[in-house]
Amino acid sequence: MSQDLMSPALAPRRWVIPPLARMILQRLAAAVAVLFVVTILIFAFIHAAPGGPEQAIGGREATPELLEAIREANNLNDPLWQQYVSFLTSLLQGDLGTSYTRREPVSTSIATAAGVTLPLLLATWVLSTVIGGMLGLYTARRQGSRADRAVIGFTVVGASSPVFATGVLLSYVFGVELGWLPTLGAGEGGLDTVTHLILPVLTTTIVLMASTTRFARIRFGQVLEEDQVTFARSRGLSSRYIIRTIVLKNSGVQMITLAGAVLVAMTGGLVVVEQVYGLQGIGTLLITGITMRDIPIVQGVTLVVAVMVVVINLVVDILCFVIDPRLRKGLETPS
Repeated sequence: MSQDLMSPALAPRRWVIPPLARMILQRLAAAVAVLFVVTILIFAFIHAAPGGPEQAIGGREATPELLEAIREANNLNDPLWQQYVSFLTSLLQGDLGTSYTRREPVSTSIATAAGVTLPLLLATWVLSTVIGGMLGLYTARRQGSRADRAVIGFTVVGASSPVFATGVLLSYVFGVELGWLPTLGAGEGGLDTVTHLILPVLTTTIVLMASTTRFARIRFGQVLEEDQVTFARSRGLSSRYIIRTIVLKNSGVQMITLAGAVLVAMTGGLVVVEQVYGLQGIGTLLITGITMRDIPIVQGVTLVVAVMVVVINLVVDILCFVIDPRLRKGLETPS
């Protein structure tokens, strides 16, 4: 009887979390920890800076009495740890606070600015990764040719040119000399917005596409030199089949990682482009908040950017594990 009770068939089963789900949970826990540390750093650095937000609220002509009243009304005289607890409590409730200078919820200001930044961000990301990947594949198959040398020259010039210099040059050529495209603002919606965003998108795409093309050329070239490609050619398989089933498949993880890295870099790198073209986006909002000592704006924008970076990295990790069975096999626990 005791032997029956000890048999594997009657033993209680453990609830086992699938490897991919376990990895996602671990990444989520790490992301929460990172965001918690980010909130502490943001709060500490902002309050360690010289000056004070009461001056931004009261203006230059504010009297000492008015400044003190502003500090009392906004709890700026409380100890920093109390201010942080209040900030974190409001944050957990979805409240980013109220802008000192704009007199509106920070979430409203960010949503308005995001309406300008997101189209620029997404259009540039798609163009730079898709065109850069295609150019990298094209030149990897024709290394040493004139086209390859021309593309390499373009990548060197594009990667070496500062963003603001490229933006000023394109604005002068297409906006001032030729008069084809507007050079300032985001337009009034619809087709007008599209035409206003052409130059900013083109500027950022040129800079990012240089790095994307160079990376893709190197990675695709490495796969094309592998034995499996040589064996596939010896069997008489078409170039299209080799590219689709071998080259792209074996380069998928690296290209997804590259696309994620480009998107992460762009989340904080559009400030210069927005300044050159007078776009009231997230970057301009952050610069204005820092200049005016608008602490809720700076905290809100910085936190939103941090969340975007964490989410992008999490999505990239998940996609890499989904498309590459070798990574999934590495997650499996030994029996």
